This record gives sequence, C-alpha cells and structure tokens, in this order.
Amino acid sequence: MLTYLFYGLFILACVVLVLTILLQPGKADAGALFSSSVSSTAFGPRGTQSILGKVTIGAAAAFMLLALCLSLPFITGTSSVLQSGTPDQAPVATPTPAATPQAAPSGAAPAAVPTSTVLMPSPAPSKSK
Repeated sequence: MLTYLFYGLFILACVVLVLTILLQPGKADAGALFSSSVSSTAFGPRGTQSILGKVTIGAAAAFMLLALCLSLPFITGTSSVLQSGTPDQAPVATPTPAATPQAAPSGAAPAAVPTSTVLMPSPAPSKSK
C-alpha cells in the first residue's frame, strides 16, 4: 500500500513539474548570453520569485526525494538484482544408503555418466610487432 502511495505522488510530481516548466515565460534575449557583453548577471537579476517559480522548485524537490525513496528496497519490497541470481541455501540432505550395483542386461548400452563442464579462461592474446 505504501508503494502505491509513493508511485502516485511521484507521478503527480512529474506532471506538476512538466506543467510548471512549460508555463514559465521564456527569456527574451537568450542570444545575448553568448556574446561578449556577458556580465556577472548572466541569467538575469535575482529578484523575488513568482508563485510559478516556487511551485517548480517544490515539484523538483519532491520529484528527487520520491525517486530516492522509490529506489530503497524497504519501500518497494524488492531485493538487489545482484542478489536475485543467487540460490538460497539448500537443505542438508540426510545420507542415503549406497545403492547396490545391478548388472546391466546383455544387449543394453552402458548408462551415460554425467560429466561436469569446466570453463577455462581464454588465453591472453600474444603481442606481435
């Protein structure tokens, strides 16, 4: 239930952030930033912010915090991708009595014996001049 709440708030923060950024007015003289007349106030004077600017900052902060919270495993209930491939400890089996070998019928082929495949690293490339 907590996960759904965080995902809902995250999507709401995304929508609010996109809308407030798109509603903000553009800079009229953006080309002057790249000319030689750039002063110390390259992005304009820092005056009082409008309500749209404050909502944008709040939505951006909410977006980042919710993204961080959703990455935590105790919120989503998931484990690491690296840990998901390791099998759990197998229960210890009780030793079974040794099976008695049975004679194979005269016309039957011998039973296949399983073998393990050992992967060897490839040899290093030789340095030729």
